[in-house]
Amino acid sequence: MVLPNARPRCRALVIGFAGHQGQEYLPIIQRHSDIVGGVDPSDSAGRIAQQWGFARYESLDQALCATDFEVAVVTVPHSEHFTICCALLRAGKHVLKEKPFAVTEAQARELAKRVADADRSVYTLVQRGFNPVFGFAREHLSEIGKPYWFSYDYHLNLSSPTSGWRATADAAMGGVLLDMGYHLLDVLSGLFPAPAEVRSAFLHRYEEMRERRLEDLASVHFVYPEGDFAGSLRISRHNLERVEKLTILGTEGALNVTPRQAALHSPDGEVAYRLVSEQPKNTTVNAMFTHYFRNLDNRDYRASHIQRQRAAVQLLDRIYNEQPAGDGTGSGLGTDTRPDAVPEVSARAVRPASGRAVGV
Repeated sequence: MVLPNARPRCRALVIGFAGHQGQEYLPIIQRHSDIVGGVDPSDSAGRIAQQWGFARYESLDQALCATDFEVAVVTVPHSEHFTICCALLRAGKHVLKEKPFAVTEAQARELAKRVADADRSVYTLVQRGFNPVFGFAREHLSEIGKPYWFSYDYHLNLSSPTSGWRATADAAMGGVLLDMGYHLLDVLSGLFPAPAEVRSAFLHRYEEMRERRLEDLASVHFVYPEGDFAGSLRISRHNLERVEKLTILGTEGALNVTPRQAALHSPDGEVAYRLVSEQPKNTTVNAMFTHYFRNLDNRDYRASHIQRQRAAVQLLDRIYNEQPAGDGTGSGLGTDTRPDAVPEVSARAVRPASGRAVGV
């Protein structure tokens, strides 16, 4: 049975498919589309493409000339997102892409303009919006009265230095704030207005990351416009344990959210209502892809998605810009200390997550 508003099954190109994230997405992408080709020059790409039964191309130009598709799924290092998205939009393709929506506010503004000009969607693969516990937080936020404080912690417990392209300054374009932290900024952008003030500290567990200006830990403090609401964000890769927890305190209660459960607390601290989610990560990812594929041509949803992503990128940009050149707390110096934070729009090479260049 075909639903009245269902979009016909479309043809997809996967870009950077031989990397870890790309391979993780392949079965879900295949569930929702016909994969007609993939772009990745890595040594393992040919074997993976053969296993999945689609053509493999070494460049996006080659793929655009050789095959027809409606949507591209992009999983490449941060530095290559903008160039690839612009090329795909020029060719009239929809885009589902790994986070971030853009690396800087200037890029986000330009990308939004190109989306409007092409009348195509660019959707960012941020999963927490499709996890029921974060939906619970949005739905019950008004029940805690006026929020006056939040804390959001997200830590991994990696025992060795960051490796791969995330440890390469010109590919990563930032440390944990841009990588892990973008998911959290997306959540905060969906819950709260833009803060009036941000203050940050970037710290380093490993000297090589300090030299590359890729933070191992980011600590950010937010103050909101009326001055009676504030919050903190802490992100790291080398904590003693892996944890993610969002707590929001309000005048009439509190919310407590982890990836597996969310609780609404009364003013005395008792749990008034709790949601426990047994939903595995793959189910959440599938829900995200299902929603995006169904809404490729939905201009209203497209506009709301881009508005939220631009808010997240603007917040990201502000934090980096208000971080001084040293390691101390931010003091509003207005200098983006990331390496090559705004790559040239005319760049002609893209590097998939496997680390080799793909000409466009």
